[in-house]
Amino acid sequence: MQELAIGKPYRHLKVGYFRKRHEDRNTKIPKRYSVHAALSLKGDWLEKAGFTTHSRVRVGVEHGKIVIE
Repeated sequence: MQELAIGKPYRHLKVGYFRKRHEDRNTKIPKRYSVHAALSLKGDWLEKAGFTTHSRVRVGVEHGKIVIE
């Protein structure tokens, strides 16, 4: 694997959440909301690491780590 000069090799992020609205199919009135874990990655460092805008990525979980390829 090639080493990239992207400043900091690690970032400290916080897992947040997003709320999903579940609505009645006929009336479109919200019936309930559910909360799910979410992680947002953004910044110029992503492109410097090879993840350009609109590129497809593969995300997996291995040994308790999130792997993005």
